[in-house]
Amino acid sequence: MIKSKNTVEIQAYNINGTLNLPFDKIEPKYKTPKVPLPTEIIDISFKKNSNTTVIITMNNDWTLSFRIHNASSRIESSLKFDINLLKSPKKLFKNTLHISKD
Repeated sequence: MIKSKNTVEIQAYNINGTLNLPFDKIEPKYKTPKVPLPTEIIDISFKKNSNTTVIITMNNDWTLSFRIHNASSRIESSLKFDINLLKSPKKLFKNTLHISKD
């Protein structure tokens, strides 16, 4: 789920093809297509004007951003990764709900 100012977007990652299957005689209301996983890395490069963020582009429409950083303003030996999905397959099931503040 991704919430923005006026919307909530629900994304369903049907990786194994097992989401939203029929149950007894009840058919699902929505079809959730199986999402193809990446099988190869096409490119790994630093984000423009950044020394800490790497963009990984993969086949099947997947792109990830990796950022390495420490969680403190003090100098210490612990590091953290931030990983963000920048691009996902077009087959990904999305349902957007619009929120009104009435």
